[in-house]
Amino acid sequence: MKILFTGVYGHLYGGLERFAERAKAALEGLGHQVDAVGDPPLEAGDYDFVLMQKIPPTVEALRRLKDQYGERLHFYAHDHEAYCLRRHYYDPFRRNCARTYSCFPCRLCAAVTRPQWIMRALTRDMLAFRDELKTVKAFVPATYIKDNLVQNGWPAERVRVLYPLFVKPDPPRSDFMPDKRLRILFMGQLIAGKGVSVLIDAVRLLKIPYSLTVVGRGRDEARLRKAATPDVKFEGWQENAQRYFSTADVCVVPSLWNEPYGTVGAEALSHGVPVICFDVGGLYDWLKPGRTGLFPATPDGRTRTAEARTPACLAASLEQIAVPEKLMKMSVGATEIVRELFDPDRFIADLLGF
Repeated sequence: MKILFTGVYGHLYGGLERFAERAKAALEGLGHQVDAVGDPPLEAGDYDFVLMQKIPPTVEALRRLKDQYGERLHFYAHDHEAYCLRRHYYDPFRRNCARTYSCFPCRLCAAVTRPQWIMRALTRDMLAFRDELKTVKAFVPATYIKDNLVQNGWPAERVRVLYPLFVKPDPPRSDFMPDKRLRILFMGQLIAGKGVSVLIDAVRLLKIPYSLTVVGRGRDEARLRKAATPDVKFEGWQENAQRYFSTADVCVVPSLWNEPYGTVGAEALSHGVPVICFDVGGLYDWLKPGRTGLFPATPDGRTRTAEARTPACLAASLEQIAVPEKLMKMSVGATEIVRELFDPDRFIADLLGF
């Protein structure tokens, strides 16, 4: 089969590019030919399967792709772009959103948030994009994104959950907290929505020995370094970041925004590392409390609320998980959930059989 991935960056930037890289390798390993390009080709090629990984820049470009490939065209809705002009699905006050797209309030939200988004807010015809995309079969990385698309008018039968592909999971770990110190790992962009500042504030509250390793870069790095204690080590961007999982007891994904999927957390599970993350977006597909990690909760047990996304609630979860026997049990659960959700044969069948 000849396959085209379009809308792929030319370098590994985040979860979308890792998805494309791994899917391409798996498909080529089965004898398929896979081309990956950034911009959609102007001329139709003889492809049997086409996957758009970004919405084309104009409605006209989307219509052209539909005319060229018909039912061979598929869309990977990996973020909130199909129903949110800001793409992040939270409002100017950093409150996570749950509304369906509405022309005036959504344009106003985008325009007042950042000046550089004013033209996008005024000119991007979201309703036209939605009407065109609704007829294209869509893959999503989590149930949460599927629910959002259906809420915004997509036919449920045209949307399929396709969990990203990971390497074969590592065996469950047994080497947790060898020096009785909880080794905490954060991996990702150092920006406000990723919640790194909440994590740094949380470790200040810990009453147990710990170390925190921060892997990544971003515009908030200087401020975060200044706020951190000596027990926080900043590693910057790393070519082979996966090696940090082998010396971590827990991976923290403290995202404050509606993460569509949270690839880093799922990757941690594939290495047998339990995860603590705030209950936002689609993370609940793989974070099973008590089995693969923990959701920080309020004193009355609520997790999917802003009151649970605080340094105190996060610190309480870190202290709760800091028991080697508990970490080993969750490592077994992590390996099990990776095998259940991310089976390579299931991935290929779901991708090409839709």
